[in-house]
Amino acid sequence: MDAEKKQPKLTMKQRKFLKLYFETGNGTQAALAAYDTDDPRAASVIAAENLAKLREPVRALMEAKGISVGRLIEILDEGLQANKVVSAQVLVKQDGSVLKKEDEGMIEVPDHFVRRLYVETAAKWLGLEKEPGAQGNTFNGPVQIIFKRQEK
Repeated sequence: MDAEKKQPKLTMKQRKFLKLYFETGNGTQAALAAYDTDDPRAASVIAAENLAKLREPVRALMEAKGISVGRLIEILDEGLQANKVVSAQVLVKQDGSVLKKEDEGMIEVPDHFVRRLYVETAAKWLGLEKEPGAQGNTFNGPVQIIFKRQEK
C-alpha cells in the first residue's frame, strides 16, 4: 500500500507517452502518438520536455516496482556481453585438409547488433545520444569480411 501512495500522479497523455516511449525508444514517435500534433519538430520538443519533467516520477515508479538503478546496470552489463549462436562450416583446415560433414557445427559469436542497442540505451541514460540530424558515423550498410589464408 505504501508503494501505491508513493507513485506519482501522471496525466493520461503522460502515461501514454511513457508507454509508447518504453515500447519504441523514440520520444518523438511517442509524442506524435500521445499528443495532439502531427508536427515532428513540435513532437520532438514535447518529448524532450516530457523526458526531463518525468525523470523523477519514472524513477519513483521504478523504485515502487522494485527496479533499482543497480539492477538496470546489471542488465546493461549482461547486454553488452550478448552473444548469438550461428551455424559454422569450416571448409579447409590449416593443414589444407577438407573437413568432413560431421565436423560442422554451431559456434557462439558476439551479437554486435544487440550490444549496439545496449550501448545506445546507456548513451540515452547518460544524455550522450547524438542530436537529431547531427553528422557522424552512421554507416548501416552490409559489411563483407574476407578471410585470407596466410601462406607459410
